[in-house]
Amino acid sequence: MTLELNPKQRRFLKQNAHHLKPIMQIGKEALTPALLAELDRQLEIHELMKIRVLNNCLVPWSEMAPKMDEVSASIVQKVGHIVTLFRQRQKDSGFKLT
Repeated sequence: MTLELNPKQRRFLKQNAHHLKPIMQIGKEALTPALLAELDRQLEIHELMKIRVLNNCLVPWSEMAPKMDEVSASIVQKVGHIVTLFRQRQKDSGFKLT
């Protein structure tokens, strides 16, 4: 289940993600099961992360965005080819959203 972010939470997460660099890249194969599994693993480690959608990706982001529900990731923002994702850990979260 994806967390619905209110504007205050989204602003807080954008501020915290500003200095981050993209950890993963989505290439021409788009969201393969292996990429989704790795994305799930990285979200468990980082909670807040950026990914880069490469120019050679054949699938538009609008078609890939609904697949973020498979890893329960909330889309914080998309600027150009960079997408910021968030999924809060159940234990030991580094983010307190109010």
